[in-house]
Amino acid sequence: MSLPRFIGEKEGNYLVLKDQEYNHAVKVLRVKQNDLMEINTLDGNIYLAKVENISKNQLIALPIEKIPIKEEEFKITLYQCMPNQLSKIDEIIEPLSQLGVYKLIPVISKNSAVKEQDIIKKLEKWQRVALNSIKQCKRPFPLIIEKPKKLYNIKSNDDLKVLFYEKEKQNKVKMLMNNNFKTASVFIGNEGGFKEQEIEYLKKEGFIPLSLGDYILKMETAIIIGICQVKCILEN
Repeated sequence: MSLPRFIGEKEGNYLVLKDQEYNHAVKVLRVKQNDLMEINTLDGNIYLAKVENISKNQLIALPIEKIPIKEEEFKITLYQCMPNQLSKIDEIIEPLSQLGVYKLIPVISKNSAVKEQDIIKKLEKWQRVALNSIKQCKRPFPLIIEKPKKLYNIKSNDDLKVLFYEKEKQNKVKMLMNNNFKTASVFIGNEGGFKEQEIEYLKKEGFIPLSLGDYILKMETAIIIGICQVKCILEN
């Protein structure tokens, strides 16, 4: 059975849980003195620790050893066109974290009815979900979520740049196998898809249109399948 993981702070020779992390450990999981846990200090260190003391507002643990962190071999940046219901993005943050996506960039496209300020208001919530999710999937750092960009301002220097497009019928993922890519940019549309002008712009920026099959997928489905396929290319 794996030990619970929390986000804490290093204070001198000790590790400390406060606020929400303290409440989750003490009041929800009923952690007690001498229990073992894992604590991520978000500075590149994760510790196996033993609970030394629990007070009314903080938990103090003694680090036993550092837990080895596996270096990320690949980095995937997802450029996601914003849907008209931003609550749909709430549901995909955790799966993106579990899939190891490095960065999420919200994109305002022609078919995005939401305003930039509406997206910015959501960033804090999405970042909080991303932070909490690393305790479950045990990745060392949270998914980075940047401020929104307009589609025609997108530039990428990644090794691989793909665009999943519902009207593409010929280009398949298998054509990109057996290449030595280390970084990837993935572009996925919202429920309204892309305008032809947007596709032409992204192609000029080096994005390769790819098919996700014969059927029109919901945005949430396309995101998961698209990321999984790109991971297959990178890990091949």
